[in-house]
Amino acid sequence: MFGMGEAVVLGYDLSNEYAQISFMARDGQNAETFSLKPGEEQYNIPACLFKRKEVNQWFYGVEAINYNEAEEGELVTNLYERALVGEPVNVAGEDFDPIRLLQLYIKRSLSLVYGTVRQDTIKGIMFTVEDLTSRAVEVMEAVVAGLGLPGIRLAIQGREESIFYYIMRQPAELWQYDVCVYDFSGDELKSYRWYENKHTKPVVVFVDKNDHPEVRKNGIMGLDQAFLQVINNTMEGRIVTCAYLIGDGFDGDWCVESVRELCRNRRAFRGNNLYSRGACYAMWDKLYGEKEAKRYIYLGRNKLKANVGMKVRRGREDSYIALLNGGDNWYDASKDCYCILESGNSFSISIVPLDGKNIRDIQVVLDGLTERPRLTTRLKISAFMETDSKLRINVTDMGFGTLFPASNQVFTKAIELYEG
Repeated sequence: MFGMGEAVVLGYDLSNEYAQISFMARDGQNAETFSLKPGEEQYNIPACLFKRKEVNQWFYGVEAINYNEAEEGELVTNLYERALVGEPVNVAGEDFDPIRLLQLYIKRSLSLVYGTVRQDTIKGIMFTVEDLTSRAVEVMEAVVAGLGLPGIRLAIQGREESIFYYIMRQPAELWQYDVCVYDFSGDELKSYRWYENKHTKPVVVFVDKNDHPEVRKNGIMGLDQAFLQVINNTMEGRIVTCAYLIGDGFDGDWCVESVRELCRNRRAFRGNNLYSRGACYAMWDKLYGEKEAKRYIYLGRNKLKANVGMKVRRGREDSYIALLNGGDNWYDASKDCYCILESGNSFSISIVPLDGKNIRDIQVVLDGLTERPRLTTRLKISAFMETDSKLRINVTDMGFGTLFPASNQVFTKAIELYEG
C-alpha cells in the first residue's frame, strides 16, 4: 500500500461537474492521480449524490449515476454551485444544508484513496477551486471544518495557484519564458498565462486568466479557427515556451490548424489532471518546503502584495518582527506577538510592497493608554487582514506582571495596505 511508513499529501480539485484527487509521498518526485479504472486515465469523479427513495441512503459519483438509472430516488447535482448560493436543497420533499451535502460528497470521494493510501499517513490535503472569491473561501472553510480529519492539515487555493505549482515542478527549460494553459473542460474555453517579473528578488510569478465564450463546445463549426484566434491573441507580443491543453473539449480531431500553430517553436502537452497535481505540489511545499530558500513567489489575486512587520529592539540591537508575509493568502494572514513599549503611547508598522516601491511606516497611536514608567507596558499585538486590502491591528494592554496589572484596554487601527 502506498504511504506505508511515509508521509503522503493529497491534491483535491473540485468543480461543479467533477472532482479529481492526486497524491504523492513526501520524498516523491511526481504526483499521481487516482483513476476510477486502474491503468486508465479516468480521473473525473462525477460531483453528484443519489438518495434512495424513502430511506436515508446516499451514494456518490459513478455509483450515484448508476443508481439513478436503476432505482427510484433523486440525483443531486451542482453540489459546489448550490453550496455557493447557500439556499437549502430540497431532496424528495426534505430540505438539506448545501454545505453538508458537499461535505458528504467530499468525504465519500476521499474514501476512494484509502485503498491505496493509509489514512494515518495523510498529512495534508490541498483543495483547489476555479475562482477563489471571498464566498468560495467562506464555503470551503465551512466544508473542510466539518470533514472530521484530525491531524491532517487542510488548505484551499485557486486553480491559478495550482498552475503555478504544477509548472514550477516541470523542467526549467519549459518555463524559461511564458507558459499558456488552455482549459476546455467546461462549456467554454478558458486560458491562463503564466509569466515572471525577473527584476524582483524573489522572482514574482503571475497567472492571468481569461474567458473565451466564442470557443464553445456546441459551436463545432469554425471551432478550429476560433481557437487559433485565441492562441494568436494570448501569445501576441510574448515568447511562449510551452502550452498545455486540458479538458475533454479537445477530444476529437477538430483542432488541426490551431494545434499546428500552437506547436510551432514550442512544446505542447495534453492532459486533464494538472490542477489536482498542482494542488498536491502546493501542499507538499506548505508542509515540507523551505520558504527562506524560495527564489520564486506566486502573486495572484488572493495574495498579499506587501510584507507587514515591526522594527523593534532586542537587547541593544535593532531587529524586525514579521507580522504578515507577502505572497501568503490574505484570508490566511494573521499573527499575534508580544512587545514591551519602550516609552510613550505609540509604535510603527512597516509596510514593504514586494516590488520595493512606496515603503511606508504607519504610526499606531494608543490614545488613552494607561500611563506607566518606561519599559513597563507589555502589549499583545494582533495583525490580520479583514479584506484583500484592509489590514487590522488590534492592540491589548497586558500590563507588566503584578507590579502594573493589565488594564485590558483594546485599541484598534484599520490600515489600507495599498496606496492609490
